[in-house]
Amino acid sequence: MTKSDFPTDPHAETIGLPSDDSGKGSVPEPGKFVTTGMPSEIGRYKILGIIASGGMGVVYEAMQEAPRRRVALKIIKAGAASEMALHRFQFEAQTLAKLSHPNIAQIFEAGTWKSENGDVPFFAMEYIPGARGIVEHAQKRELSIQDRLELFRKICDAVHHGHQKGVIHRDLKPDNILVDNQGEPKIIDFGVARATDADLAVTTMQTTMGQLIGTLQYMSPEQCDADPDRIDTRSDVYALGVILFQLLSGKLPYDLRRQAIHEAVRIIKEQRPDSLGTISSTLKGDIDTIALKAMDKDKERRYQSAAELANDIHHYLNNEPIIARPLSVGYQVRLFTKKYKRTCAAVLMLGVSIVLGIVGTTWGMIEANTQKGIALEQRDIAEDRYNEIIDFASEYTGSFYAGIVKLNAGLQVRKLVLDSTLRHLGELEKTAGSTEQIRSLRANTYRYYGAYYAGNSAANLGNLEKAKLQYAEALSIYNELINEGLTKYHYPTAVIYYRVGGLHRDSSEYTESIAHLKKATTSLGLFFEYYPDDVKGQRVERLINMSMVDTLVKVDPDQARVALEGLVASRREKSRRSPEDLIALRDYANILQREANADLKEGNFDSAVIVFQEARDIYANLVEREPENGQAPRDLAWVEYFLGTAIVNGGNVDRGLDRIEVGLELLKDCCIASPNDARPRTNVVRYTGLYVNFCEEMKQLQRAELVIRSLLVDIQPIVEQNPGNYALAEMFSTVKSYLIEAEKNISSVE
Repeated sequence: MTKSDFPTDPHAETIGLPSDDSGKGSVPEPGKFVTTGMPSEIGRYKILGIIASGGMGVVYEAMQEAPRRRVALKIIKAGAASEMALHRFQFEAQTLAKLSHPNIAQIFEAGTWKSENGDVPFFAMEYIPGARGIVEHAQKRELSIQDRLELFRKICDAVHHGHQKGVIHRDLKPDNILVDNQGEPKIIDFGVARATDADLAVTTMQTTMGQLIGTLQYMSPEQCDADPDRIDTRSDVYALGVILFQLLSGKLPYDLRRQAIHEAVRIIKEQRPDSLGTISSTLKGDIDTIALKAMDKDKERRYQSAAELANDIHHYLNNEPIIARPLSVGYQVRLFTKKYKRTCAAVLMLGVSIVLGIVGTTWGMIEANTQKGIALEQRDIAEDRYNEIIDFASEYTGSFYAGIVKLNAGLQVRKLVLDSTLRHLGELEKTAGSTEQIRSLRANTYRYYGAYYAGNSAANLGNLEKAKLQYAEALSIYNELINEGLTKYHYPTAVIYYRVGGLHRDSSEYTESIAHLKKATTSLGLFFEYYPDDVKGQRVERLINMSMVDTLVKVDPDQARVALEGLVASRREKSRRSPEDLIALRDYANILQREANADLKEGNFDSAVIVFQEARDIYANLVEREPENGQAPRDLAWVEYFLGTAIVNGGNVDRGLDRIEVGLELLKDCCIASPNDARPRTNVVRYTGLYVNFCEEMKQLQRAELVIRSLLVDIQPIVEQNPGNYALAEMFSTVKSYLIEAEKNISSVE
């Protein structure tokens, strides 16, 4: 390396970050590796020597004069950081400065240095005297298993702190976890990988095989796909699992030394890691289970935060039960019941009741046949027990299951509930026979299976074919019951046809969608012949009609317009006759939005604005009358968005963007009020993305930049107050990426 590679530049552009003025560590000591040809100064830093050099850059030991202190100055090599990374570098550097934890090396300053090869990022970081990598430190000091785990727990706490601040490390490995001469660990380069695109560069830049393999060992399966959008806090948890494995055993979970890159990636994504117990018998049991859970290839099954991992290490050290278990069906239930104890009391009661009920029913039948003297008494007992089971099962597949869905429970837990219900109903049917109640409960369970496989109102697997098979099973049972004269089952058949019609529309299969919606209308008509005033049926009728309009818009806009006008008229009349019926008011506002959107598409902007305003006023009224209803402010927010787009299209850009920004404020408030609710988070992300795109079309990106920056400032405290909510941190990160993209586009225009 020659001096011209890193010329002295006293005018390097820097970003001022909070710095320590104490002067601590200011006594200069010569660097370990003083190399001729290295620069004497970089910015306001005097270079003392080289600490390390690698594929991504050079780390210098340097002296800062004001305040006087020794620092580690990391220079990212020109070309190692992408053009996009340089655009977002300023924002990322400000975020990194917010990290303040005793086990995270503080970043004092960040900036860009103009070298001959272009702008190069640099970081001035806390200097760590006597530093060794965590694994090397443990081996040199011959630390016990307990001491190694105590050391590791501090690292988990530090990583969790970074996650609370919305920063993912993305490059955790022993070389980035140093232990000073006092035995205190320090994580370095926290967030630097994000700020310099290092995670992408590592798979594309020309490095030696050993360097790349060394990095791959700690990369999660989702990082191996080189898709930044899939990386979240759980990617760091995976790396922590690998480090834990290496710290305890001295080995890595995979041997990638002789593997080609593509084969190494395949192993990480597909092959089960070695077990600690196979390396040492002292590492069998709970600690092995902890490491394997942290390294699970499915991030949904890992520890969901570094804090969870740290807590299990704490439990292990204190001889307490750990939460990590092989993910058996029973264990999934136990995890869920820990989180939702009151709700899941019903599950336990149901399980016990079903078992006792089956035994009791069978026993009653046997006794009734063998002891004629008490046959009637035993029959009554059996019937009572049977009715008790049916009542529990009805609740299980009714309000209880609906509650699970609203709580955003995992898909595995939802399937567990359905599998368990179907299995127990099958056992009951063997002793009690194929009664109407059992068959209807089985059909209802198949309905829920359909929504589990595909739907648009809750999380699902997105498998339309399997959903249709489950719905077909349900329809077969309901039709049997209808043929026996039980007309009330026309209602659930209508619901199924309606849902399948919606699935076909979402798949752009409009002919099939219309056919199923017509079947839904027919079934509901047959139901109304016997139950004309049924409120649930009337609600489904409105949903079917609205879904038909949404489908017709795609294939026959004129027919859709006629149908829409009829619905608007009927719902206006319904809301006029029943002003206290809040559901009717919401239905009316929903259909008004569709009418306004039709006007918008046809270029009738003034008419669209008027109709959107009417819908907006209704939603505002609902928010006032139903303060506990979380859906009402979200409805109001979205109508503000559509109203704003109509106003902008009508020629008033500023006023239109004002309305859209009001909607974003409403969604932000929902998210702050309910940080554990998935719906506000999803809405904030979607709304922000649409807003940025709209501003870009209107050439208003500077305005969008200010709005999103303010949004992030308001949300960040909530992220910090909910450290275990990784989904909230991921939402924050996604919104931040919109800001970065907007800044990049602004820079490209300038």
